[in-house]
This record gives sequence, C-alpha cells and structure tokens, in this order.
Amino acid sequence: MNTGFGKIVWWGFSPALNFLNESYISESLHILVVGAADSRHLLKTIAKSYEHTNLPFEMYVVENSIESYARQLMLLGIAFEQAKSLQEKTELLLEVFGNTLIRQSTLNYIQNKSSELIRMVTDFEELKQKMPFINLEALKYKERDSLESVFKFWRNPDSTLFDISKYWDLRLRHLLGPRFDSRDGVFDWDYNMKILNKGASIISSSEYKYWRKTGIAFHLREGDYNGPNKTLTSEHENQQYIRRGYWGDVVSSPYLAFGIECEDKEYLKKSNNIHCKTAQDVSARNVTAMMYELKYSRPYKNCTENIFGEREENHKGDLNMFQISFLPVNFISDLNKKACYQKLFDIVYFSNSMVHHFVPEFSTLLKRNAVVLVETAKFILDLTSEQEAEYIKKVTNMAEAAGCEYLDCMAVRWSAAIENEATEVGKEGTGGIL
Repeated sequence: MNTGFGKIVWWGFSPALNFLNESYISESLHILVVGAADSRHLLKTIAKSYEHTNLPFEMYVVENSIESYARQLMLLGIAFEQAKSLQEKTELLLEVFGNTLIRQSTLNYIQNKSSELIRMVTDFEELKQKMPFINLEALKYKERDSLESVFKFWRNPDSTLFDISKYWDLRLRHLLGPRFDSRDGVFDWDYNMKILNKGASIISSSEYKYWRKTGIAFHLREGDYNGPNKTLTSEHENQQYIRRGYWGDVVSSPYLAFGIECEDKEYLKKSNNIHCKTAQDVSARNVTAMMYELKYSRPYKNCTENIFGEREENHKGDLNMFQISFLPVNFISDLNKKACYQKLFDIVYFSNSMVHHFVPEFSTLLKRNAVVLVETAKFILDLTSEQEAEYIKKVTNMAEAAGCEYLDCMAVRWSAAIENEATEVGKEGTGGIL
C-alpha cells in the first residue's frame, strides 16, 4: 500500500451534495450512490428535503466493502439519535467520522450502538421500529452475518484489540519510506504546495499537520482522546494471511467532506488574508446545520432555539418520504443484469474510486433525463496535475462511450444522447464532474 489514498475509503474527497438539487423531477426519485464511502451525501440530501415538499425519494447505496456499510449505518444512527442534543450529535458524528482516537464517552456510545445495530441487522422488525428508512433486504445472508461480525468487534470493550495509533504510524512509515524522519517537512510541503493550491485554504496548516501526525481531525471538546475508533478498522488480505489494521487515507484528510464549503459566508471570511475560521469550525457548523434541519425541517439560518441544550424528542420530518437501500457489496457490475433496475435511476453518483464501473452498459439503468455526477480526483493529493487531467480525460471518454457529450467546460457538465432498442434517441441524461 504505497499511496496516501489507501485500500479502503473512509471519507469522501469532495463536499457533501444535496442530490435533490440535481433534478427537476417533481415525482418520486431513485438515486444510485456508488462508492461515496460515507453518509455525507445521504445526510445532506435528507436534511434539505424539506425544500422539496411531497417529493419521495429512494437512495440506493453500493460500496466495495462491508465495513463501509457498517460505518454508514453507525453515522446514520448518530444523525437520527433522539436521546442527544444537536451539539452532542455534532461532536459525536465528527469524532466517529474523522478521528483515529476518540473520547471515552464516544467509545462507550459506539459499543452500545453496535449492540443496537446487531439487533437491527438480525431482526428486520427491530430495524423497522428503530430506523424505518433503512432497507437491508437486498443484502446477502453472508453480508448480514459479516455486518454482525463487524458490530461485535466494535462493541468489544478491549481497546488493545485495535491499536490504531500503531497502525497509523505504520501507514505513514510505509508511505513515506526514507522520508519518515523528515515527515514534518513532507506535511508542510503537502499543505503549501497541494492543499493551498487546490483552493482549500480554509484548512489551517496546524490542523492539517496535526491530523497527518495523529489521525485526529476534530477536537471539539476538552478531554482525553485516547480510545481507538474501531469504525476505522478493516481487513487486508494477502497471499499468506488476513490482517486487521488501518488501510485508509493518510494524506487528503476528513475535512473535505464538511469543512471546505459553507452556506454561511461569514465562516469563510479572511482578515489580513488569513481565515478567521478553520475547517474544524466549518465542519461543526455544517454538521450542526444538518442535524438542525433533520430535526425541524426548516433552514438552520433562521433558527432561534437553544440548539446546544435542547434534546430531541421526535424527528419533525416525514420519515416515510425517503428510504436508503443498501445493495450487495460490489453489486454495481451486476445491476444492469437485473430487470428491476432497468431505467430506474434519475440520479447516479460515482466516486473517483469506483468510476471504472461507468461502462456503456450502465446506460440501460438510466431514466430519460437522468443526471450522472462523477467525483473528480482534485483532492487525491498523490496525483500530479497531469494525472488529474488524464483522469478527467478518461472519465470523459467513458461518459462519451456511454452516450454522453461534453456540454459546458465552465460548468464541467455533460449531455447524453443514448440510443437503445427500448427507447427513442434523445437526451437520456446529463452529468457533471464535481
């Protein structure tokens, strides 16, 4: 594993999207999310659904590892937790999302929630009662068993089973090689020559370099961050044996998901060309806004309630208006073989780690006027500018092979004209690269 990207993706490399803004359809929507790695797009779409009244939608999730499913279920469980205040949920979600080491209270929550999730994945009646918007029925029995095994590992109170600080150090040593002893200079170079050049200056030098050293991105509350975040564990198999460890990103950072864009422009202001806020501040604000909008179904900027002290009694939104269906692991290559998915999807999202599944046969899954979005490799810091350009070129060729045409280089969008036996020739979809 000689890349900072890693073998498994724990967080996305682009800001959270509201998928409902990508379609003009006023009826029910079917959205396919391929390889997003976390729940950022799901949560933002649900949080903003109050802007699209009476628009039911279903999001189908496909990942390449069962651990990604387990982690997304944990993050969704935190977001819809009824027994905690908005501040508590924000701090909890960000700790679980982006920290290798967490507070004891967060560790206790993961253990307790894991027991609850075990009951849900093994008893769908329990799932319907606790999280009625989650559908796991498409998963294979083996995958449900694997989910249960993951949650059992998470709830094990023995912290010595997963020494994530050791695994983080090993990842850095393997990545940097002889440069490990001068790693501070490497981190400084990556920040100044890559992070800043990518337009993510809201990420401060100190927080980025601290995360690179320790794996701790969010330090929102005073306390000891010394418990292992077991949701970041996965198994790596070679020819001889299977090893459990940390195989994720050690270069780009979790700040990209929630911390580099903000509706409240006050959070992006500068003084003497220095940002007044940090990516941690922006992340906390954005996640708090999502938690608020999930609860009250109205814009966060108009809130007057004591959002940090009030505990949530009931979710004010309509849980019957949306559903999240988890499809079998790596099922994306088999989707076009199933009649029930033919011409089903209004919106499709591909992460940069799974865009290779965007093949010509995939067009049979798209409805007329469907939207296809593809994550760029902008924040894959291992890549050179030439490699980034080559990635865009390859994805564009893939889109054209699937019947898409490059529409607007300023907006980086596509228009598709796909001819199938069952449909007329016409604009089957549009797509964009994030």
